[in-house]
Amino acid sequence: MYEQISSNKRKSVALFLGFLLLYGAVAAAVWWYAGDVPSIIVGVVAVVVIVVALVGGDDMAVRVAGARQIERKEEAPELWRLVENLSIVAGIPMPRIFISPDPSANAFAAGRSPEQAVVCVNQGLLELLDDRELEGVLAHELSHIRNYDVRLMTYAAVLAGSLVLVAQLAARIGMFSGGSRDRRGNGNGGGGGILGIVVLLATVILAPIGATIIQLSISRKREFVADASAAELTRYPQALASALDRIGGDTAAPNHDERTIAHMMIAPQLTVRGNASKLFSTHPPMEERVAALMQMAAGVPHQHGLPVAQTFRELTAEQPSVPPPATFRKPD
Repeated sequence: MYEQISSNKRKSVALFLGFLLLYGAVAAAVWWYAGDVPSIIVGVVAVVVIVVALVGGDDMAVRVAGARQIERKEEAPELWRLVENLSIVAGIPMPRIFISPDPSANAFAAGRSPEQAVVCVNQGLLELLDDRELEGVLAHELSHIRNYDVRLMTYAAVLAGSLVLVAQLAARIGMFSGGSRDRRGNGNGGGGGILGIVVLLATVILAPIGATIIQLSISRKREFVADASAAELTRYPQALASALDRIGGDTAAPNHDERTIAHMMIAPQLTVRGNASKLFSTHPPMEERVAALMQMAAGVPHQHGLPVAQTFRELTAEQPSVPPPATFRKPD
């Protein structure tokens, strides 16, 4: 585990250096074509984006998911209890809990460190899994937090998305303000001409591709390690195996595009069009993960019970004083 933590910290530094090089390439291309002022604008925007990624990457991830924070145990008592107990076993602070209204069954964790991490589960997950299966999924996510996987995944998600925005900004600035001045000979260091256009366009197109490659280069081994750590925390690996099997068979498409946090999810997710997304290639095949967990369980299967959301609805029917379960309307 400690080797994994050290490795993730080193990879986080390398990830930032890689994105800094890509940001620098975009700024240099703008300078070559448009001159000093536009390249400075792009550079300032890049710096602001990096600071935002450092400070608020976890909050940005839950916003992408359209999630709402669970601030009191009464709002989602079973979910709160599981996260609280697992945090104690894992020896980490209890993360903030979020529920997304998304009907697809999935979950993720995000944050810079265990002290300010978040765990987010989709409503679809609560409708699909029983309490032991949900415990396995949460243990998997808390293992990502304990192993500092979340820092690496959060930085990759935020920086990859922001680089696309910076590249688009660079293209607009270059096209509307640079080339014409340089062709008249009034530019400050710009290259202008056909060569300048080619350099700018190539950089703007290739930079997001490079960002995606960096994002997808995060090792698949990370998911296997988190699965094994979850089995260690719960002492019941077949529950996570059953959960992954059910999640893998889920056909509910997400409400909106979540490609920027795709690699942070516990399992590959369908696109908004209902097709399997290739952006989840960092995930190992679900069958391999289930097989590894079942081997730990000596082949003993989990007996699926009532889904967590249904169990809670039955409790509220018996005890009217209990608050309604945490659920959300689909956005208009």
